[in-house]
Amino acid sequence: MSDLANTLNNLRNLRAAINTIDLSRAEKILEKLQIIIDEKRKKAEAEIKKIKARQELIKKYQAELKEKGISLSELLSDVKETKNKKTRQSLPAKYKYIDNKGEERTWSGQGRTPLIIKKALEAGKSLDDFKI
Repeated sequence: MSDLANTLNNLRNLRAAINTIDLSRAEKILEKLQIIIDEKRKKAEAEIKKIKARQELIKKYQAELKEKGISLSELLSDVKETKNKKTRQSLPAKYKYIDNKGEERTWSGQGRTPLIIKKALEAGKSLDDFKI
């Protein structure tokens, strides 16, 4: 929350802030806050109306489908998937190294550099030393 929101949310802080200004200015602030709150309330009510209208429309269509004996699976049977996900083939290994357990491992050269290779590179070795 911002500092203003914290002040407005805490009664003690709000009292302290209001005590520093005169009454007429505090009343003007109250009027402006009331306008903002009313706008927010109207916006929330409009959103609730929109959701209720959508739910009623869904119920109407469900009832029509049920009345005509159409199931949801029948309705969706003609819908084709628009995206065909293609899985990418894994890249061939370019580098070989021995891990901490003494097992031979490979790395394609993409993604995070394995810690063993990273330490060896920092120690002065070259990536060519690990090439397959």
